[in-house]
Amino acid sequence: MLNTASRLALWSLAFILMLPLSAVPQSKETKPPAAKFAKKIALTFDNLPGEPIYGGPEQTEINRQVLENLKKHKAPATGFVVGEYTSGEGWEIIVRWLEGGHYIGFHTYSGQDFYGAPPEAFLQDVLKGKEAVEDLVMTYKQKGRYFRYPFLHYPGDSRAKDFVLRRFARDKITVVPATIIVEDFVYNMSFEKILKSGADTLALAKLKSEYLEHIRERLAHYESLAQEVAERPIKQILQLRMNRMNAFFLDDILAELVDKGYKFISISEALDDWIYKEDDTYFGPEGLSYLERVKRSGE
Repeated sequence: MLNTASRLALWSLAFILMLPLSAVPQSKETKPPAAKFAKKIALTFDNLPGEPIYGGPEQTEINRQVLENLKKHKAPATGFVVGEYTSGEGWEIIVRWLEGGHYIGFHTYSGQDFYGAPPEAFLQDVLKGKEAVEDLVMTYKQKGRYFRYPFLHYPGDSRAKDFVLRRFARDKITVVPATIIVEDFVYNMSFEKILKSGADTLALAKLKSEYLEHIRERLAHYESLAQEVAERPIKQILQLRMNRMNAFFLDDILAELVDKGYKFISISEALDDWIYKEDDTYFGPEGLSYLERVKRSGE
């Protein structure tokens, strides 16, 4: 929970979102106008209702800001729930996502990746995670059942993969990969550190500028990788985490994506892209972009 000083820091932080980027050093290059909606992207958020470092009231505020900015930009999103986090206010948060017209998916119930563990134990935790949200997604008539491997750690060998995917097919569970991954957890650690030290407005403005530049770099990298792997632009899937920094900077993130020519689409539309039917035979321990997994599978 935040102390009084930290709450005051959050009030100060609100002004950061009003600062023009000219308040911090910027490149002198002028951005070329992007073709409106030349590209498509699905937004996803891991670890709903929020990272475990946050208490219930903090998670509620984080989700309020995220949902408010998604609505502002008319951007559908998919949130992946950790079932173990859904007690109390967590349940109400998931309801708000569904009422906002967004998709709800799930991680393993415990949020653990089980990499290298017996596939039976992994599958049990996956199905428990599905059960944790099943009543809600049925109530809101969501058609798909969407799962994301925690930390993007897939099964460690072909036997485990085949065992898990056979059950997924039986239960009509769709695995949702991520093609654009960012190091938002690293930037969030800096964000929280600045808050605790008094929310220095210049430091926060600088962090926002650096984070947006990181996102621009990641977009360019994965667009180039898509061209290499698929020989064309693909429907991208962006992975973000439910942390305080992404909540405060989401308006800027979404504006940046629009500026880069992206149209926001649902996860079901994104997964229609045939790139997601490519054979993925990477079995290493790294949490990779799906594009990197496909590339390594062909090497």
